[in-house]
Amino acid sequence: MKRAVAVLLCAVLATGSITSCQSKKSETAASSSVKEEKETKTDKDNENEKDDTSKNDSKGAENTENQENVSTDIKTDTKSEGDESENTDAENDDMKDDLTMQKLRENGSSIDYTSLEEINLEAGSHIAVVVKSTKNGFWTSVKRGMDAAVADLNEKLGYKGDDKIKLTFEGPSDETDVEDQINIIDAVLGENPDVLCLSAIDMDSCQAQLEAAEENGIPVIVLDSGVKTGNVNATCVVDNYQAGVQAAVKLADTIGGSGKIAVMTHVESAQNCQEREQGFTETIAEKYPDIEIVNISHQNEETSVSEMAESVLKLFPDVKGYFCTNENVSGDVLDAISASGKEVAVVGIDAGKKQKDAIKSGKEVGVLVQNAYGMGYATVVAAARAALGMENDESINPGMEWIDSENISDERYANYLYD
Repeated sequence: MKRAVAVLLCAVLATGSITSCQSKKSETAASSSVKEEKETKTDKDNENEKDDTSKNDSKGAENTENQENVSTDIKTDTKSEGDESENTDAENDDMKDDLTMQKLRENGSSIDYTSLEEINLEAGSHIAVVVKSTKNGFWTSVKRGMDAAVADLNEKLGYKGDDKIKLTFEGPSDETDVEDQINIIDAVLGENPDVLCLSAIDMDSCQAQLEAAEENGIPVIVLDSGVKTGNVNATCVVDNYQAGVQAAVKLADTIGGSGKIAVMTHVESAQNCQEREQGFTETIAEKYPDIEIVNISHQNEETSVSEMAESVLKLFPDVKGYFCTNENVSGDVLDAISASGKEVAVVGIDAGKKQKDAIKSGKEVGVLVQNAYGMGYATVVAAARAALGMENDESINPGMEWIDSENISDERYANYLYD
């Protein structure tokens, strides 16, 4: 029976969906799929930062041992028109002083991306958004922030009815479907919007579309995950490399600095996936010689995340920890661990209902959560500024927060979590 199980596991490994890292820790970083090197930077202020809700934009790994927190990832059947935003006015008023908006104002940018001052878009302007997927809580939260910004703009400018600024929000139902996303971008560009906001599944796949946007005078704002080439007006993303660094520190501390761990990432072609994986693997290799990354798996169309995680847990029964790079893969890994009956420490990025429940029940150590609402709001503000030819920061960091059992019930962090 054991031999049969071994044959089955080897078959799964042979598909190329799972990368075995069992041989040596020093080979772990080499087996990483990351294609770009990142220079680490040291933030001198980190030596004195102890506040659990502090902001940290440093990419350096040298100070990670002292960093306790990071403050710094709907294809819709209906499109978000201005009329939809009328019902959110009261909610928007409540959000103005929320922690997500406070962090956005404190992000270190030269421009306040919560301010609509001097933004006077023409009546009927069209802000088009194409994201990786419309089927999870992260993107729902991003859209809430975008709807709020559009509602605030329409209120400020006094636009009603057909004069309202229009937001369309689209994406494939499957975040691995690059071809579908490209088709959606092509269709959206055919509508000649005033500005395009884009989160690319594959950072190399959109070159032709970015060139078409530039030729037609359509500025592009990138959010959540960048593109490798192309003329982009501004990028609204968290420090994904540093998120990986912080996840490594949290997981390593939880398992006592030694043992075997595994990594489950979302789509390998996404820039944020590569940076999170790189930050994590490099930190483990450099700081924790007694920890071995035995496996790195990437979400793909051939083998489900659940199947890959189940195989890893069988092939490496003594795995003590798992790092997951986004909400979707975290949920599947948690399910696989639960089905196995094992106790495995899990650290993830982003938090939907499954992650919240897992933290409360002790099945997940904690999560680094992007400021999705703030990302959505800031992206629309940057988009409006770009459409008017106003200056934007090249990079806008909406920030992240560490959420665990100590603060998950704290109302200040409620809007970092989403269902």
